[in-house]
Amino acid sequence: MIDLTSGKGLYSQTYAAPELSSGGGVLNLYGREVDVPVANLAPNLSRGRGPYLAQPLRLSLLNVNTDERMQLDVPASLEFGWVQQRQLNQFLRDWRDDKVKKIDPIVLHDLVKICGAFMGPSQNLDVRITSGYRTQKTNDMLRRQSRQVAQNSLHIQGKAIDFSLPEVPIRVLAAKTREICGGGVGSYSTFVHIDSGAARQWSA
Repeated sequence: MIDLTSGKGLYSQTYAAPELSSGGGVLNLYGREVDVPVANLAPNLSRGRGPYLAQPLRLSLLNVNTDERMQLDVPASLEFGWVQQRQLNQFLRDWRDDKVKKIDPIVLHDLVKICGAFMGPSQNLDVRITSGYRTQKTNDMLRRQSRQVAQNSLHIQGKAIDFSLPEVPIRVLAAKTREICGGGVGSYSTFVHIDSGAARQWSA
């Protein structure tokens, strides 16, 4: 259950989103998340228009940090209802500070389109979320621990998601992600980073 007034939930709880019926890059050789100049942060609205899925699908999301789970029913139109959007914001919150921020629809659409490319006949796919929104405090802490964290990370703006698909090798996932995602794509040993900033690519 989720409190739609406060936007807060309980750890290790399953959220079930209601089904809806309506409907180049710069290679960073050092493997760091690439900072994006402020001038490049305007969203490319053309990436958020029109139907993208041949048919609806279901994603079984797992937050690997909190063990929270969420069933996300995605309509072919990619039009998330306000309840789904609020649940996604909560699920992708900064779990360290328990802070919630609206996640950019463009990066959500890219995530779903990437997952759709690996969807089997069951139309159900497991997705592991490593990171969504981060507060500035969390990002600064992570930067002190690793040089791979960008100072102006788009995670701070709710415009980035780190994820993996248990049944798909990272190399294969990263290759397909580069074909689909119009923003930043970073390939790491255990996850792939996507964001809705300027087009760029890197590996760690």
